[in-house]
Amino acid sequence: MTREELLGKKILENCRNQLYLYFPYLDGAFCSMDLKPLYETKRCATDGEFLYFFPEFLMHTYAENPAEVKKGYLHMLFHCLFLHIFQRPVYAEGEVPDDFSVEEIWNLACDISAEFLIDQAAREKKILNFCPENDRNMEIRNTCFSIMRKAEEKYASVYRIYAAVLRGDFPYKPEEMISVFQWDDHRLWRKCQEDKENKIRRKWEQIGSFTAQNKTGSHSRAGTSTDSGQEELDEIYRSRYDYRKFLKRFSKPREEMELDSESFDYIFYNFGMEKYGNLPLIEPLEYKEVNRLEELVIAIDTSGSCSRETVQKFLGETYSILSEKENFFHKMKVYIIQCDCCLQKIDIIHSEDEWKEYCEKVTIQGRGGTDFRPVFRYVQKQIEKREIKDLRALIYFTDGDGIYPQEKPDYETAFVFLKRTEKMNLVPSWALRLVTGQKEQKE
Repeated sequence: MTREELLGKKILENCRNQLYLYFPYLDGAFCSMDLKPLYETKRCATDGEFLYFFPEFLMHTYAENPAEVKKGYLHMLFHCLFLHIFQRPVYAEGEVPDDFSVEEIWNLACDISAEFLIDQAAREKKILNFCPENDRNMEIRNTCFSIMRKAEEKYASVYRIYAAVLRGDFPYKPEEMISVFQWDDHRLWRKCQEDKENKIRRKWEQIGSFTAQNKTGSHSRAGTSTDSGQEELDEIYRSRYDYRKFLKRFSKPREEMELDSESFDYIFYNFGMEKYGNLPLIEPLEYKEVNRLEELVIAIDTSGSCSRETVQKFLGETYSILSEKENFFHKMKVYIIQCDCCLQKIDIIHSEDEWKEYCEKVTIQGRGGTDFRPVFRYVQKQIEKREIKDLRALIYFTDGDGIYPQEKPDYETAFVFLKRTEKMNLVPSWALRLVTGQKEQKE
């Protein structure tokens, strides 16, 4: 490395060390990217694997305002943690402003989202030197963030911020907001978005999971502040532990007998129909690849806290998720196990009709204390007998108060809650904590 490159790396390492003092729960994220000089961009950039910097830009900015570089480091880190670098813009009402592309407006939305999260974090930690010096920049930032705070749910995700920019919710031109909110070069994101089997995305999903648990657990340690407001990483918690996304994660590809309307070119198809009457030039394939979930175990805590109506609501939401885009195979095998301190009732569902009938007539058996271990022992026996051949996930619907297994099973496990509660902290670290009944981000 040249002297300038070594100095740039030292600057970023120093910023990282200072940020760690404020945000110790981001330790996994801080350690996840190596620092690397890059001259193709005149700013900083990240592709989720490396944090790139242009030495001259970094030294000049740091000499003028060291706090700006610290904020920029956190800016890029949040792009990765909130998966901005892997997401693409979707259709939203409104028009793209003249002289701007969809990609430029999407990049602006991602930058606003990252800066808003930084602003929330700075307010909670009472870090005052994250604010830019320029008075005009301050005005634009404060006005935009004030609009977002007044209707927080409306701007909860980068997709909603993107739609807000298109609608003109913010009283500034795009070029004004870009000059205020932009820090890094987003061109390296394209490769991440085009790679369908992206290992870097999976890495950041795991880091997000770890970070959310770290953040949640930090409140129980001695010496932490008792007057903190809404957690700035709450969005990570929601996106990582969203019940809907969890179920979709475990669908697997498989070919089924079904017309694939996307496998041929409509131009040639229509040309053949017009030219020769009823003779299309290309027929669609009679099979298509779909992503579906075949085997699943749903355990229901039938202690006194789970009523019949609550269980029906949970099963209804589960069915609505799985029935979307045909996530189930035509031949399904779903174990629904009722258990309090012991197994009370076991039903095996093989079709959608059986599922609907079960939901309508479900009766709760048990009402004793809660012990989660019998369900795991039963599932293990079924796996050993080859009754269960390819289990990818076990979902346990509960209020969280019970005896948990100590060892992690070979399949993914999630304990599902109707709402957030302190009892979620009892869930062992090897299992996921999901919250159902939440609104999903638009993907």
